[in-house]
Amino acid sequence: MRYKEEVYSVYWDMQSAFQYLYGSSVKILDDGQVLYENQFMPSGTVIHDWHSAVNYQGARNTNQLPQLKCGHQYKICVFIETKPENSSYLKVEFLDALDETILSQIIKQDEIQTVTVPDNTHHYKIQLVSSGCHRFLFDCIDISEVETNEYSVDRYWISDLLNIDEEHKSMYVCFTEPDINRTGFIKESFQKQFPNLLLVNTSYKRALLYMEIQFFEMLLQQIESLADTYRISRVVFVGYGPISNIAALYYSKQFSNAYALITDDFLTEVEYQTVIDRYRKRVRYPVFKELLLHRFNPQKVMYYVESDSKKSEFANFDYLLEKSFLLQKIQIEQVENWITDNEI
Repeated sequence: MRYKEEVYSVYWDMQSAFQYLYGSSVKILDDGQVLYENQFMPSGTVIHDWHSAVNYQGARNTNQLPQLKCGHQYKICVFIETKPENSSYLKVEFLDALDETILSQIIKQDEIQTVTVPDNTHHYKIQLVSSGCHRFLFDCIDISEVETNEYSVDRYWISDLLNIDEEHKSMYVCFTEPDINRTGFIKESFQKQFPNLLLVNTSYKRALLYMEIQFFEMLLQQIESLADTYRISRVVFVGYGPISNIAALYYSKQFSNAYALITDDFLTEVEYQTVIDRYRKRVRYPVFKELLLHRFNPQKVMYYVESDSKKSEFANFDYLLEKSFLLQKIQIEQVENWITDNEI
């Protein structure tokens, strides 16, 4: 199974010339979602479209969609809430070098459809079309290859236990750090250093800090089940950026014999609150002040990279492309010795 769950997320582009604004109210909310209202928009109106190839001089914009490979299959879905319900759809159109349509496909709201990229495709576009819609809350459009695993719950993945080593008493749970326009991922070479590894990933922007209630309950159940099966006595939660670090701290407080491996890359208390304020009914809302103070507990929290040692990393091209590059700084033997010294 693949655990490099790459999903490209397409967000609303306020700079785009390709959007229907006549008589419309468009508001960008704090979490990046878009609230759109137009009581007089005709059915069939293209509300917004996104392009994989854009003439910058003409459109004053850059490409908005990922490049897809001819002959490959992709899953496409839109996360949108409309009034009336189900009153919008996506139209995916593949075009040749002469801008002639090769194939177009309709994707209904609340559906995940598979599209096959035709041969001779030069570029493509995705349109959000009204079918009697007057008001909607738009999150994103997700595009992923068909081989990508199905979500474990909602828009989260939890892997099987990887690199099983029954001689180790520790399980390592690593949260991926969300990236701009795509899910985070961890190179296989970095995964291999962790015995008994559980990878956690999401296509949510900023992951809802990995605190969504249904996901939280499933992850804890999975950890407890694996611990019983493989006689694991301690859990180490790993982060490498501001979202995964706060998640590692949070989950390390859910078990008596649990620890956090983190960097010192954090947001402020207010910034964390802003990420999930609109989702209070869906998340386990922590006291962020207490949670952020927990990072200074030397018996439960280890910093494997700090600011002074990161200065040289910023000159490294690999790090600039992917923060998970920092994970190679973790020395498992050193971590295990530290845990043994601090174990209750």
